[in-house]
Amino acid sequence: MWFALFSIIFYILSLLLIAPFLMNSSEGKLSQSKIPFFLTALAAIVLHAVSTFPLLEDLASGQSFTLMQIASLMSVIIAALATLSMFLVSTMWFVLPIVYAFSIISLIFATFLSSHIIQMLNQNTLMLFHIGLLLFSYAVCFIATLYVIQLVWLDRNLKKRKIQFSPATPPLMAVERHFFCLFAMGEGLLTLTLISGTYHVLQAVTPENLHKAIFSFLAWISFGIACFGHWRLGWRGKRMIIYAISGIILLTIGYFGSRLI
Repeated sequence: MWFALFSIIFYILSLLLIAPFLMNSSEGKLSQSKIPFFLTALAAIVLHAVSTFPLLEDLASGQSFTLMQIASLMSVIIAALATLSMFLVSTMWFVLPIVYAFSIISLIFATFLSSHIIQMLNQNTLMLFHIGLLLFSYAVCFIATLYVIQLVWLDRNLKKRKIQFSPATPPLMAVERHFFCLFAMGEGLLTLTLISGTYHVLQAVTPENLHKAIFSFLAWISFGIACFGHWRLGWRGKRMIIYAISGIILLTIGYFGSRLI
């Protein structure tokens, strides 16, 4: 519990350190050091990861997870990927507050509140591989969806002249390019997840497994149509946003929906 508590504190400190940078970006004030932010973010992620070690032990032994524990495990992967992406993709600055806020919320619920129980199947090597693919595919698709939100926000505010162009404001084309790279990566990981999950569905045909398979397949179709539309038909804007948000909603229903009904 203490690791989770200190992780929450460092996530909040990271948000406080990144907020002035984002608020001053329209004025071009980029001189403030990023080192304190990276150190606090790194501490938050490391503490968050340490707090999930008992979950990984339970995963290996086939014990039950709560819904929020699964969300916490996914959020630390998302936070780590988003923070590491800062070294390659400068536009991640505008996405990190949402990512860290999601991590804080998931940690609070997983540590201090009870939730529904998710029954895990008896674990083996193939199941661990499948769950790992599942977590990473959801994390990448979630970050891609955050990029959609960023793209809509930038486009709307630039058109209304609510923000000015500055070195800290990511170009729309750069945001869109990074978004489609993540989109394609998420589609590839989701494809591998469906392939590995097919074996387990055939081994244990239950309503819960069929629910996950059907909605995950629908999400895969939604993401696939979006990738093909952009690659071959040049789709952009609202059409891509609709497919991206629809895909992540279907994927979320597939992973968690049967436990919320």
